[in-house]
Amino acid sequence: MGDRHSISATTEAERTSSAPHVALIWLAATMTASSLPVGVLIAQLFPLAPFLWVVLLASTLFAAVGILSIPGFLYGIPTMAVSARVFGKPVNKLISLSNWLSQLGWQAVVLVLVVYILRSVFDSYGLAPANSSIYYALVLAILGNFVVPIIGYKAIVTAQTVGALFLALFAIAILVYLHGGQALPMLSAVGNIDGIQTLGGISLALMGGAFSWTMFASDYSRYVRCDTSLAKMALWPSLGGFAGGSLILALAITLYVHGGIQVGPAGISLTAAGLGTSVLYLGFCTFAILGLLASNFLNSYSSAFSLAVVVGKDLDRKKVTVLDALLATLVGIYMLFVAPSFWESFQTFLDLLIIVAAPWTGVMIIYVLWDVLPEARGGWSRMLYRPANVWVLAIGIAVTILFSNNPIWEGYGAHLLHGTDISPLAGVATTIVASILYRILFCHHTATDEMWQVRTLSKPIVSEITDEGANG
Repeated sequence: MGDRHSISATTEAERTSSAPHVALIWLAATMTASSLPVGVLIAQLFPLAPFLWVVLLASTLFAAVGILSIPGFLYGIPTMAVSARVFGKPVNKLISLSNWLSQLGWQAVVLVLVVYILRSVFDSYGLAPANSSIYYALVLAILGNFVVPIIGYKAIVTAQTVGALFLALFAIAILVYLHGGQALPMLSAVGNIDGIQTLGGISLALMGGAFSWTMFASDYSRYVRCDTSLAKMALWPSLGGFAGGSLILALAITLYVHGGIQVGPAGISLTAAGLGTSVLYLGFCTFAILGLLASNFLNSYSSAFSLAVVVGKDLDRKKVTVLDALLATLVGIYMLFVAPSFWESFQTFLDLLIIVAAPWTGVMIIYVLWDVLPEARGGWSRMLYRPANVWVLAIGIAVTILFSNNPIWEGYGAHLLHGTDISPLAGVATTIVASILYRILFCHHTATDEMWQVRTLSKPIVSEITDEGANG
């Protein structure tokens, strides 16, 4: 993968990766400190939820990323180019734009977390005046955000993977030291399980976990060797995401319960005493900061896929990385010094991110299972009429909004659930059910010229798909 951000199909020469290597990519993507505030919010907002079940079930749903990795592997094109086939050019431009904006939001969140972790270290060891440590931390974080891209894409991928493995080791050590099993019981802290709170915890974990990654699933599988089986192509990304996502969420909840993470109007801070020994504290903070910086670079590098689909042409990766870093820095400064609180900004961002991502994920899952897999196995398959996909997506977005609860609005569905936000689960369930029902009830009445015979797709005409994806 070079510096030209290609939305054309990968060539055989470029397809040298393996499914287990993709698992490492997803482990590195999920095993970063960006999930720490998600775990804190779960513990704060849903104390009656069984935390271990929430962590395991939410991480298991990373299987959605595994399923959506399949089209990229088969056709060699990125996720948003695949999405163009399902929703058509104009609508897919809007979807791609929302995806790019969501990545800018994540980059801003990551920048803020780097600042908070650096400030925690400065304050713990008196390395900077207490009243100005956040400014020193901000300068270093911004410098890292712009300097890291100079290292280059391949080096960053390797560094993030190694960093994620070390972070995982520190996370396991901290969980053992703090007796994480006691902080993550199968039952809630008060001995009672609340089903609605459990669904709320899973939904929140999905906002910051699996469903925030589905729109990038095929971006990495398109480089996997063609002789890989479909089962392995779906399984390995799922395993990588499950391992990283469950471990970092379990750590976040454990640290919050034991006081290792302190939260308040001033944001989030990690305490040396709460993480156990100084070695664990400094090691975790070091690899968390390095992992976050690498993650920010890869977020901006990958988000250019979506921006490329919006503008309809290939983009230079490094230029887009710098652009994203600049915009994310401005948003991060707003979250630090202007917004009422980091937590309100973070919750609002998560809800805005999921409004499109969750229902889109449901439509795409059925597309892969109903159309792509039969074609890959040599059978006949027909793609659902595009306007139907758009209507299903629109219904899913409406339901997602209805069940959303954030500092901007509270949907009527969330109000009926006493303020519990289950919007990701409601959105994805709606589009999955609606897609299946439409196919069963109406597809055989759709005119032939309004259907695609996906089986006829082959490598010689993949360029047609690519051109359409490139044009949005």
